[in-house]
Amino acid sequence: MIGMDETNYENDLYDGGYLDTFRTLDFSSAVVKGRELNYSSGIWDLVSIDLSFNQLTGVIPEEIAALDALINLNLSWNQLSGTIPNNLGALQALESLDLSRNMLSGRIPPSLSDLTYLSYLDLSDNNLTGRIPSGRQLDTLYTQEPSMYSGNSGLCGLPLPISCLGKNATRQDDQKSNEHSFEPMTFYFGLALGFILGLWVVFCALLFKRAWRTAYFCMIDKTYDQMYVFAVLTWKSWARKGTTN
Repeated sequence: MIGMDETNYENDLYDGGYLDTFRTLDFSSAVVKGRELNYSSGIWDLVSIDLSFNQLTGVIPEEIAALDALINLNLSWNQLSGTIPNNLGALQALESLDLSRNMLSGRIPPSLSDLTYLSYLDLSDNNLTGRIPSGRQLDTLYTQEPSMYSGNSGLCGLPLPISCLGKNATRQDDQKSNEHSFEPMTFYFGLALGFILGLWVVFCALLFKRAWRTAYFCMIDKTYDQMYVFAVLTWKSWARKGTTN
């Protein structure tokens, strides 16, 4: 897969004592030959893999999550397809992940939010779909680099301006809908509580203010008299009209 003699290169690494060099693989300028480099030992010590700007095809193997010492993984600018492995969250030491400009599809694994040391993430220009997962680390990253999800027309949710609908609704969308939704129980409870408090305030004022109490009952008596007179006159008027007819 790489434009070099695999056997000689492997022997030089181990016989020449270049294990430290092998810890970082940078094949960004390599030429695809359609073959693979196979290493039987030392692979678990890798801290950085950069295979960007190649013509790599196929899927990202889930076995890559076994490289628990990996700090940097750059597979950008290739032709990788399939989905992002769900177990990438197992790479707890990972600080930089670049899978941009491939043909990856499917959803973004929620396990990426478990990468507490992740300080750089780029998933732009793929065919990813669904809701963008949230999490303390991911939320911090998109405030620093909001373009890391761009170029994926099927993605929705923050930080993109596209809101999710239905099963793809994000937590932020759910919170916004709940904020603007009408809750009858809360409304009626607040109404009843306000009515009771208002009555209590009026009762206390009448109880401790004699002048207010006297004026209040005088107003009640006057209102009652007016309503009584109005009712009697109205009744007599209707009765008179009925007799005339």
